[in-house]
Amino acid sequence: MVGDHRTTVFAVFGTVAGICTAAMGVVDRGTQIVLLVVSVGLFLAGLAGLVRVRTYARWFAAAWAWAKGHRILVAVVTVAVLAGSTGAAVALQSARSCEDPTEVAVMVPEEGAAGFAAVADAFERDSVTPFSCPRYHVTTFGMGWPALRAAFESGWGAAAGQDGAASLDLGPRPDVWLAESMAQADIVAPGRTGNGFTVTDRTLVAGSPLVLAVPEPHAQALSATTKPGDSTQELMAAAGAAGLDVVRANPDASFAAALHTERLYAAFGSGGAEAEAQQALELDLGHALERAGLPLGTDAALLCRLDELSAAEPPRVAVLTSERAMVHRGTACPASAAGGDAALVPFYPESAVGLDYRAVELTWADAEPSGRRADAAAAFVEWLGASDGQEALDRRAGVRGVHGRPPSGDDGPLPGLPDAVVKPGAGIVADTRVKSMEEQYRAARRPARVLVLVDSSGSMGRPADGDRLRIDVAERGVLGALSHLGGSDEVGIWSFSGNAGSSPRAVLDVTGSEEAAREAPDLLRDELRPEGATPSTTR
Repeated sequence: MVGDHRTTVFAVFGTVAGICTAAMGVVDRGTQIVLLVVSVGLFLAGLAGLVRVRTYARWFAAAWAWAKGHRILVAVVTVAVLAGSTGAAVALQSARSCEDPTEVAVMVPEEGAAGFAAVADAFERDSVTPFSCPRYHVTTFGMGWPALRAAFESGWGAAAGQDGAASLDLGPRPDVWLAESMAQADIVAPGRTGNGFTVTDRTLVAGSPLVLAVPEPHAQALSATTKPGDSTQELMAAAGAAGLDVVRANPDASFAAALHTERLYAAFGSGGAEAEAQQALELDLGHALERAGLPLGTDAALLCRLDELSAAEPPRVAVLTSERAMVHRGTACPASAAGGDAALVPFYPESAVGLDYRAVELTWADAEPSGRRADAAAAFVEWLGASDGQEALDRRAGVRGVHGRPPSGDDGPLPGLPDAVVKPGAGIVADTRVKSMEEQYRAARRPARVLVLVDSSGSMGRPADGDRLRIDVAERGVLGALSHLGGSDEVGIWSFSGNAGSSPRAVLDVTGSEEAAREAPDLLRDELRPEGATPSTTR
């Protein structure tokens, strides 16, 4: 019966042998050897069924007779085969042994850091050897605009006080910095060189247009009175006519807010009325934030608070922000801040200005030369501009690739975004314009009077991250906050610990911000001692 179905028997045994052979690519080495033996046995069994066992016996007898007559040749061939097999096995095992991947440090914007970290993870997965060994290990860390500006100005060293004792824990020096704009890169690295570092390249990899984002329930009224091509000023006027307050993040903390502000100030022109118009604008924006109960901080802080307040009904506001911040705002909000998560509808000003993300490659003067590290940084930047990198930026980071099409999600195009193409880098604001805006903003905004409360109870002596204590992190945060204050602002610092009768205590009485910036480092170091319990109430 078997003899009548030789081909079928051979096909069945051969197929099973092929399956075993294919499985060798996904199992460990010990299992591979077993599968190899099984595959050879199955193949020989199938071949025996095809040619009949008697034919095999004749072949074997003829081969044995020939081997006895050529003993020396057979011995030489056997030794050569064994040596070659051993060498091939050693070479294969060596190739399968993974070398340590090249380390690459990538600094990304603090806002959207999780999405950009996912992009770097995709690069790691795509950059493996034929034996699935990782070529690179990418460390991403987010840093806000004020902090990274201070870091570059200090050459990534100690941002110290007058006696050099206070310093910032800046993290690794980046091999690649994903800047939010060419202007941002020019501010911290003028002339392609900086304090202890050199910029080797600035590659455009993505972008995100500036938008006026409006909660969906209020967007229809604004749509009825606006048209494509309206300027930011015209959109703001239409929003006001529709009963919406226009709000914006802090230009000192958000580069998207800085670009919005530069565009608004530029529309005022120059002359004696320019300063008055800027002051009136900042007064209106400040009052709008207060009426809505929204913070003056980053885009993420503003939009997260807007989501919280939208649980019942979205506030009647329109937010000057970026498309990326609007699309991915939920990823930056803590789980405890979950609220209404109201959908936002974007309105696009006619200006082509937006965030134009640049992959900035950096080398450090005092760093040990490493050709592998520089090559790895260049490989990452090249991958960002290739199709896989562009797709990852689109789906993971919520930004537009160099093609300018709207970002999409895992399930396809995101709802609510128009199909219009907006090319990144089509409109670029010079760094000199941004720095001029910063000076004008500090002069135009309302003076602030701020009181900072710092927990100095015993629990603040516990470790926070790495070698830093919680009190060190708090001190860093206070000093960082002082850098956002203008010359006309006032600030005081109090600490609280122990019983309610003796808390809080004044570390620094309310004084001018410039004086506070000079005195705060010494006072915080000397006065903030973690001790006592956290008071349940304060007087």
